[in-house]
Amino acid sequence: MQQYFIDEELYIGKKYIFNAEQKHHAYNVVRLDNEIVRLVYNSKAYLAKAYMDNGIFVGEVFEVDNNINELANDIVLAMALIRKEKFELVIQKATELGVTKIIPFISERCIVQNKKDKSDRYKTIALEAAQQCKRNIIPDIMEPIPFKKLIDYKKDKNFIAYEKIHDEANNLLNKYQKGNDCLIVIGPEGGFSEKEVEYLIENKFDEISLGNRILRAETAAIYACSIIGEIMGAKK
Repeated sequence: MQQYFIDEELYIGKKYIFNAEQKHHAYNVVRLDNEIVRLVYNSKAYLAKAYMDNGIFVGEVFEVDNNINELANDIVLAMALIRKEKFELVIQKATELGVTKIIPFISERCIVQNKKDKSDRYKTIALEAAQQCKRNIIPDIMEPIPFKKLIDYKKDKNFIAYEKIHDEANNLLNKYQKGNDCLIVIGPEGGFSEKEVEYLIENKFDEISLGNRILRAETAAIYACSIIGEIMGAKK
């Protein structure tokens, strides 16, 4: 079943007219013809029969979809800027894993320094990933911020993944507690400086381990979101 996020309110019996981009995807790319689609407006989902009607591609709403395909709490991923293709992979996979907000940031050892505005590209990746995995919301992708601004986005639990921490007590599996919103900070390819780690610890962040192996930045982000989401569980 294909899903589309839309910008107008729905109700049973309404015929939603697909915009040009949605029409092209539905009719020309995936070739829908009298098939069921999922339409989402303002986090509420509906089922509709999609078909061509005198040259206009429509979705005729017939049922509310009460499935809420979201996690029980918020995961905010603060991700250091890394190489383009890897950062885009993180956006895609974090979206699939249920993250609610992604905060790109610039730290001391970032190779990438945000020379170009890629916000539209990032938002498109998040939109497509959210539609693919049938989420009820699209994650918020923020503009890149300086490292020290991360403390402005603290949640119930705030973690910094640090490769020098290996003890079992500080493993993410043992540190995250179900029922809490969470901010997880993942560093760039070169890791964090000790000064950066100290700054976040002073601001009540917990150092956490992602295991004994040193993970690539994009792998660390995906792994951390997977662990937190699994413990957190689904929204009911």
